Amino acid sequence: MAITRRSVRLALSACAAALATTSCGSPGHHVTAPPPPAHPARVTAPQVPTPSTDTAPTPSVHQLPLTGSDGIEVLASGTAVKGDATYPIPGGIKTGRTLAIAINCEGPGRLAVQVRSGGVSFPLRCEKDKVLPSMNEIQMPRTHSTGSLRFTADPGVTWSFALGWNPNPPERR
Repeated sequence: MAITRRSVRLALSACAAALATTSCGSPGHHVTAPPPPAHPARVTAPQVPTPSTDTAPTPSVHQLPLTGSDGIEVLASGTAVKGDATYPIPGGIKTGRTLAIAINCEGPGRLAVQVRSGGVSFPLRCEKDKVLPSMNEIQMPRTHSTGSLRFTADPGVTWSFALGWNPNPPERR
């Protein structure tokens, strides 16, 4: 049942009428209702909760795909990138740590990602007029004092990325 202003007004009117016609007090004494105020109080409908619209933001190549709210400190990032690029991994690569790489890509073609010095790579398929998000978490097999992320993109592909070390990686199965 929906609560409307009209139903609230009707309920308040019924309550006021009931109070005005009843008496309270000791037997034999009549209590009269106080006169109505010169300026009646304004009646407003109670707030009806609305369904939550908290949904994940729409992915975009113009925004970072990974935020601090993910619990991952962003070490390197780029937005609205076209073509090939290489980004250093600050502090290098550490054995056993989990590198989180979040990517949004848009445009017809592929985007290849290579973790240099980590021996890991993966391809992504991108689509025209549709942003495709991806998240890869890779446990590093070896330590290297330096490391970098190499992106190779087909013409027409635009992408954004963020990378960091995940302090709470998912369990391996």
